Amino acid sequence: MEKQGWVSIWGGDIKDVDSISEYVDLTYDEGGESVPSPFFVDFNIDLNETDEDFIEKVVYKNSSSDLSRLLEGCSFEEIIIPKMEESIDLKKSYNAIILIYNFEYNNEINSIGAFDFITSITYE
Repeated sequence: MEKQGWVSIWGGDIKDVDSISEYVDLTYDEGGESVPSPFFVDFNIDLNETDEDFIEKVVYKNSSSDLSRLLEGCSFEEIIIPKMEESIDLKKSYNAIILIYNFEYNNEINSIGAFDFITSITYE
């Protein structure tokens, strides 16, 4: 659900940068209407509850279970990383991260395909 000051975070394991763009980026039909990406469909996210300008995605060459490394360079990292290090211990390694700002995911679907929902946390 749209919620100011929150960020929802997913981790995944994918092959390359193009794969994450194909998985996450929205497309548009001939009428200019947004078409949900496979990521939005997989995790049952309503397009009307997010703003595509507030989505970040990163792919690394190597997988890691170190949150600091995975979130390095993301917006609000100085707030998000310390909060997550206190409460989240990743049990597996990821080479891709998806963040949706001003959105609190309801954890309806925890894991699907190559991606897992990690958490929703405040960044303000």
